[in-house]
Amino acid sequence: DHGDDGGSGMGVTAILCLSGLPADLTASILAHEATHAWIKLHPNFSYTTPLPLKVEEGIAQLVAHLFLQDGLEPIIEEEKNPPLYSSSHHSSSSELATSNNNDDSNPSDEKLRQYFRFCIETDDGVYGEGFRLAARAYAEMGMQELLYYVAVNHDFPPLFS
Repeated sequence: DHGDDGGSGMGVTAILCLSGLPADLTASILAHEATHAWIKLHPNFSYTTPLPLKVEEGIAQLVAHLFLQDGLEPIIEEEKNPPLYSSSHHSSSSELATSNNNDDSNPSDEKLRQYFRFCIETDDGVYGEGFRLAARAYAEMGMQELLYYVAVNHDFPPLFS
């Protein structure tokens, strides 16, 4: 949204995500979209001079990837045949879905996380190219310095290694 004064600012009113997706994918999508919201609301970023798509999507994909890598609870192996319903009969659909992940026909949560990270790492479009540039810069300088550099320069830093 543009402000009433003709728009020196940008607003974010909602972040939407499809329902029915695996929980870890949903979490990584929300991390990605929250990064876009942060950029739009940050005072150093202006809607009149937006970041190049490769830069903005690269940063957002980096955050999603880092979230999948380190931001989720560790996966604890459940007992071999867990009950489908808890004794309280108030299991959520996500509990039911994860409780049935021990058979060979469904991938484990760890395998899903690994696959989602792989998809980010190997994308051959602007998202993947941006992610690889962002990941390389992140490895060299960390998140705070990377975001500062991007805010000032609207590009990734040139890296020499």
